[in-house]
Amino acid sequence: MYTLLNKFLNSSFFDKLPKYLGRRIFKIFKIFFVETKLKNLPENNHPTNIDVSEQTKILENLTDNFYKPFNTCSYLLEIFTIYQSCDNNRKLRIIDFGANNIDNYIYLTRYLKNFEYIYHDLHHYNVAIKDLIEKNNLKNITVLDKLENIDQEIDFVLFGSSIHYINNYKEILNKIFSIKNKYIIFSHTPFYISDKSDNDIVMKQVNIHPTINYAYLIEYNNFLNLMKKNNYKLLSQNKNNFIKFLNFKNFKNYSFLSFLDLIFMNEKDSK
Repeated sequence: MYTLLNKFLNSSFFDKLPKYLGRRIFKIFKIFFVETKLKNLPENNHPTNIDVSEQTKILENLTDNFYKPFNTCSYLLEIFTIYQSCDNNRKLRIIDFGANNIDNYIYLTRYLKNFEYIYHDLHHYNVAIKDLIEKNNLKNITVLDKLENIDQEIDFVLFGSSIHYINNYKEILNKIFSIKNKYIIFSHTPFYISDKSDNDIVMKQVNIHPTINYAYLIEYNNFLNLMKKNNYKLLSQNKNNFIKFLNFKNFKNYSFLSFLDLIFMNEKDSK
């Protein structure tokens, strides 16, 4: 059954279905991704537009003691709090790569006393957030246009469910490696192990039809080797259950396949 279903979901015919029908198919089969034969992500993958009114609405939560963002990494605050407690005088610097909304900043502002939140996303997102910061006189937040512009030590670099949507993600990581930083967190990122391949696989995301995205299914061992080669040690690994019913039941011949949270420590710059 899944062979025919995968072929159908991979077709342009599926892409052109009316929204209600595409959503109905998902409700019936609960298929999130299908494998493709692509070697790289398509150009203009994951097209999104920032909703400035939504960002303004998020800002209203600055005074909400019970606010918690819809975050792919639910334990961020705990990590940062424990780290900062070891040196209360140290300013905690965080790069949120592919940050999207400013909800992480709003949430962390309520609990972290001495920190700098560095926002980075697509150019039009960066422009909109810069304007928002200026109009609302926000503190402890800056927008990073280019990774090359970092000229100070970073404590944490966060990739919150973003690295697998980036075509040149290894080039991005090489830039991160060149920055003096201590920890890198990858949350809600898909990894696999299989005898049939050791290359990253391009998946088509079909669960939010009519929006069609593509993402890398990253080969786990190669990724760990890349990090190790650049002096990053794996500290923590957990299965991510951010999307409760997410599954890969239509994928075959994999010995391991899951969305993971990985935390790496820079063994060179963390000493």
